[in-house]
Amino acid sequence: MIENPKPQYAQIAELLRARIEDGTYEAGAVLPSEDRLAEELGVSRVTVNRAVGLLRSSGDVRVKRGVGTTIRTLPQIHRDASARYAARGEGAGAGEVEVRKLNLKSRTDYRRIGQAEPPAAVAKVLGLGAGEPSLLRSRVLYANDEPTQIADSYLPWSVTKDSESLTQPDAGPGGSYGRLAELGVGPVRFTEDVTVRTPTEAEQRTLGLDAAQPVFQIWHVAYTASDRPIEVCIHVMPGYLWTLRYGWDDGPAPDAG
Repeated sequence: MIENPKPQYAQIAELLRARIEDGTYEAGAVLPSEDRLAEELGVSRVTVNRAVGLLRSSGDVRVKRGVGTTIRTLPQIHRDASARYAARGEGAGAGEVEVRKLNLKSRTDYRRIGQAEPPAAVAKVLGLGAGEPSLLRSRVLYANDEPTQIADSYLPWSVTKDSESLTQPDAGPGGSYGRLAELGVGPVRFTEDVTVRTPTEAEQRTLGLDAAQPVFQIWHVAYTASDRPIEVCIHVMPGYLWTLRYGWDDGPAPDAG
């Protein structure tokens, strides 16, 4: 007989995950106590605790004060970078439409809208001079009242200062990109840089994450027809919750000369 090379706690984590996936433990339900699981599986409570720790890191369960360890309630959310901005024609933000496709209730809470000094790296991308302000639109997006991402958009204040709509939570049809188009600087090209990192303490509090749960950080830059960077949006998203999809056509290699 070939013995399973995985540690016992990892095997138990797989067993518990399988029970979550097959519905034995329903979404939102409280996981049986560690003592009960230890007795059922014939292992120590310490082993079960380590197994549950793996499930917490992967986002399969979360700990709620006064309740216990609960099974995740949200399904995987798919972010299709090549198609998401077609949502502007639906009168909603791209992030909201991605959530609604899963028949979940979408909500956006704005933390701050107004003039702000951008981070140095953002100012560099936008071509802002020293001390030149930006318009910050900072928000948290939710699905069924659970936070799904933080999104901070920075736009040149010199361009946006005369647009009252851009200083409102509801920027109007087509969102902020619709208002930029009206100002003659509508985005037509986009780039994204994706990194994976651990969340800051503030992000942990906002997104309900443990320190060891990784997040995607997406630097989204929008360009005008004249190739001017007009927006930098920094998305911070729980890694366990999102699938990122990118598509492209095969074509000739760019001219190296």
